[in-house]
Amino acid sequence: MKKPNGIRSVSLPAPAKINLFLAVSGIRNDGFHEIFSVLAKLELHDIISIEAIPQENHLIFECVGNKQLNGVDNLVEQAVHVWREHTNVTQGFRIILDKRIPIEAGLGGGSSDAVAALIGLNSFLQDPLSFDALHSLSLMLGSDCPSFLISGLCLAKGRGEEVSLIDGVVSDDLKEKEVLLFKPPIGFSTPEIYSQLARSGAYSRSDQSLELFFEWSKGRVSTEDFLFNDLQKAVFLKHLYFAPLFKEINSEFGLKSLLTGSGSCCFCLGKKGICWEDVKRVIQKAWGEDTYLLQTRFEANRKQSNLFS
Repeated sequence: MKKPNGIRSVSLPAPAKINLFLAVSGIRNDGFHEIFSVLAKLELHDIISIEAIPQENHLIFECVGNKQLNGVDNLVEQAVHVWREHTNVTQGFRIILDKRIPIEAGLGGGSSDAVAALIGLNSFLQDPLSFDALHSLSLMLGSDCPSFLISGLCLAKGRGEEVSLIDGVVSDDLKEKEVLLFKPPIGFSTPEIYSQLARSGAYSRSDQSLELFFEWSKGRVSTEDFLFNDLQKAVFLKHLYFAPLFKEINSEFGLKSLLTGSGSCCFCLGKKGICWEDVKRVIQKAWGEDTYLLQTRFEANRKQSNLFS
């Protein structure tokens, strides 16, 4: 049994992510899709606050900003349950989630919140769980959860569980870039989008994805040319309003737009001289005043050596 260390409360960010590259090469024997993806964390984030309370095995959860996430089915509460089962810690907790990342957007907010909860709970232990232990627990919560154990830029393979840090030239280049997020007032179901892709059979070749990644990581392919998402094919077949807007943004401003994950959020990377207000006006004219718009930046790598044993 793990022992508490006396800490009473902790707060930490749960960053959103975008997929700079997402190739799907087929369905695995376990029923999951085989992916090859480059994920970048953003300064946009939720905040998880965890407080120890006297009542053993008790959990109070509240979501500020999205009341529909209150309930036993949310990933933060599931994270607490798997952590308790693994550590046998009976400490009670009050958790407040300050929700800022849009849901059903492909920004990974739910997964990021769950992993932030695991990392936060880890800080209450005298002998914190190792990275590998947290990795195993995070994978129980979702295939994309392990990627949030790594700050900044990372590569995710397999079903999403094989994660590694990307550092060097490409990581340094992204630190200087702004990102514009834009999302129509509708969310998408990830399983539905993957099912649509499976029906089409329009998968990528894993060897080609690896080769393109290698060229990009060495600086021989620009990030703009590297941007790719297999799931756009499935989304564009059903939602016909994406492609015309992407084409207009490229024609007017020379910017490449990309869906992140299974959507519905999209993004453009900034470049010198761009006026985001002009870009926003074009987007709102096409998708309406209810369109979600946010200028943000890539998150710098956070030091996490003190979070794991």
